[in-house]
Amino acid sequence: MSQNFAIRGNDLWDPTTFDSLRRQLIPSFDLLYDSAVQAVAMTVGDRPRILDLGAGTGLLSARLLERLPDADVTLMDRSHSMLAQARGRFASEQRVTVLVRDLVDPLPQGRYDAIVSGLAIHHLPHEEKQRLFARIRQHLGPGGVFVHVEQLLGARPWLEEMYDRMHEAHVLRSGTPDAEWAAGRERMKFDIPVDLDTQLGWLRAAGFTEVDCLAKDWRFVTYAGWVTP
Repeated sequence: MSQNFAIRGNDLWDPTTFDSLRRQLIPSFDLLYDSAVQAVAMTVGDRPRILDLGAGTGLLSARLLERLPDADVTLMDRSHSMLAQARGRFASEQRVTVLVRDLVDPLPQGRYDAIVSGLAIHHLPHEEKQRLFARIRQHLGPGGVFVHVEQLLGARPWLEEMYDRMHEAHVLRSGTPDAEWAAGRERMKFDIPVDLDTQLGWLRAAGFTEVDCLAKDWRFVTYAGWVTP
């Protein structure tokens, strides 16, 4: 299996500017990420074990630790440069572990209370997404949750066109420099998104007992799958 899938998006990012561009390039960034954090916090206890897949610079993990400061958090990403930023961010955190690992690799051993991912899994081919969802389910204990902030494909070409128009409108309103949006367009050529209904179906097939969409702004979404006790 080629290991180019999970990193391609991160390879095209400059880790030093990644965080600062998130709100400019991602509509409803705070809504999406806050919804993910709240879903985790309302599902798990005060000292959960959390795994962040495709963690990049640690944006999502940082928000989780603000809400759950006693959590044990493992960040996993294949990009050394992204994780270098994450290590700097969490240099004073004793409960944070950083692993260099691809999304197609086995997940770290053990059970987790929550597994999360933010805008990374859409870089995988569809069959690898389904395999990853199955591995995620295997590593969640009873009462666990998988929370996913993701980029979607419109279910129909005309809907995808609407998604794209709304995305570009946000980027232009946010004052994103033309060069950054052009670079964003280039990065999107490597994306392999899929529609929301298909992904929720994959979660059900993987054994999640409840799934739901928590927040959505056209092509960007936060959804979750729970393993009921």
